[in-house]
Formats: sequence, structure tokens, C-alpha cells
Amino acid sequence: MKKTLIIFLTLLILMPWYAEARSAKNKTVGVYGMGNIQLLGTEPEYAPGPGGGAYFDYRFNHRFSLTVDAWVTTHNGDDSSNGDDDIVLLGIPTATLKLYFIDDESSKWDPYAGIGLGVFALTEGSTANGTNGVGLGAQIDVGFDYHFTDIIALGFSGIFRSAGIIHNLDGGNNSATAIIPFSLVARLGFHF
Repeated sequence: MKKTLIIFLTLLILMPWYAEARSAKNKTVGVYGMGNIQLLGTEPEYAPGPGGGAYFDYRFNHRFSLTVDAWVTTHNGDDSSNGDDDIVLLGIPTATLKLYFIDDESSKWDPYAGIGLGVFALTEGSTANGTNGVGLGAQIDVGFDYHFTDIIALGFSGIFRSAGIIHNLDGGNNSATAIIPFSLVARLGFHF
């Protein structure tokens, strides 16, 4: 694995950086790393945690694209959930419709804002307290891509999410909860 990473980084450095504009290719696949923080203290309360994911983006034209991704972050419990570690939050999948701001196709910078929907899942963690579940949610995404070549782009975004997680179907007070995470995402995309 270490050799593969070194070879990949060496090839990336040696590639000609000749791109004068964003990619003319309308499909992108990529991977990203992310950090998630919980904005409001809901059950379970979790500390900031790392994660990552993969995505596919289809650009309809110079203004709009649709991104579909799957991601996972892992968290330890915090405050009232202290000791409830190994909580996993998943987006399986989420989809975002993006609007790009710059009309100049010769720019390497590609800022955007997006709005989307997704299916979210939360695992139990190390304490069996019934906080796991699945639900639907929405997200608002603001970020940019920087196109190094016609093939490679790096991006950064901030994503505000809100989801209702259903824990059980008995209809009691603890049947569902809201999670409101904020994600910072750094991504590497390959256009084709």
C-alpha cells in the first residue's frame, strides 16, 4: 500500500500542469476525507469525528451537476453520551444538485452551492441504549473545486445536514431523534 501511494504521488507531481480551464469532461469520480461535528446536542451526543467517502458527479452543463455519494464518519460519545464510543454515522447514499457560480469556462476555480437529500444511518455505539436507526434528511453544500488538469481536481466544501433518525416504530417519546451534523470535506476528483 505504501509503495502504491508513493508511486501515485510521484506520478501526480510529474504530470504536466497545463490546464488553463476547468475540465471539459462531464463525469467525475472521486474520494474524500471529512470531519463531522454535531451542531446541537441530541441523543446520542457525539464528539467530532473523522471519516470519508466516495462520490460520482454528472455535470449537465456549465451551471448544474448532480452528485451522488456514500460516506461514513466515526465518533465517540460526548456529554450525556460520554462512554458510548464507536458511534458510526453513515450517508447511504446522499444526492446533491449543485449550482455553479462562475460562467467563465476558462477559470480553474469552480465555486458552487448545492441542496440535497439523503438516507442517513446511525449505529448503536458501545452502549446498548437504543440510539441506532435510519432516517431521511436534507443538506446544504457550499464549496469549490480547483481544476489542476483536464483530469484532476481538488475541492473543499462545508455541508450542513439535518436528518430525522427513526429508532423504533413503537410510537413512544424515544422513537425518533434529530441529528444535525456539519461536515468539512476535502476531495480529490478524476474527470472522464
